[in-house]
Amino acid sequence: MTQGKHVVGVLVASISLAACAPDLGDTLGDGSEGGSLGESGETADGGSDDGGGPQIQHEDEGGGVTRTVVDATNEDAWVYLDLESGQQLELADGSESDAWDLGFRRFDIAIDGGISGPGGMEAVALEGAAFADVTEVPTEGWLTDAVDGDDENEDPDLALAGWYAYDFMTHVLTPHPLVYVVRTVEGNAFKLEILDYYDDAGTSGFFTIRWAAITAE
Repeated sequence: MTQGKHVVGVLVASISLAACAPDLGDTLGDGSEGGSLGESGETADGGSDDGGGPQIQHEDEGGGVTRTVVDATNEDAWVYLDLESGQQLELADGSESDAWDLGFRRFDIAIDGGISGPGGMEAVALEGAAFADVTEVPTEGWLTDAVDGDDENEDPDLALAGWYAYDFMTHVLTPHPLVYVVRTVEGNAFKLEILDYYDDAGTSGFFTIRWAAITAE
């Protein structure tokens, strides 16, 4: 399989991105004010409930692409998503389950692999790639969630930890221009792009992501 322009941008330096992520601690607050799911089943930013779950709302963008809003404002509980079914999973301990693919908690995104779970998942970050142009599965650059390495914080080195740039003046997180490719527990490949971390009211902990399966041609 040939590597297109979308694979040229594989971040071999993904480890550096993850390692340099600042230890935000409580800087971003607890997300407790506003931004919760309403009684109508819609998210605070108007996303529709399309079978995801209480904290996960999907919108079909067409062409196999799904836009998802995840309410990850609870800093004490992970929100787990299975990509194949699109369903939110209620798990007592994701580190002991291979049923999930992505876990969200505040600004952290875990995959079911390495120290986060027994699912064997891995991920690759493609720098500067256009989401629509990612049509092949990379052959190198794969990472999984790992124990804390040689960096300035004591947090685990999550494979998707480098998704944001942090402004130390405003404490705002802005997504890097990255497209991630993840290989799920079942061995299927999905691409995903993190679009936002705030709802319309500016409340942090609301991930908006775009994702789609990469199918063999």
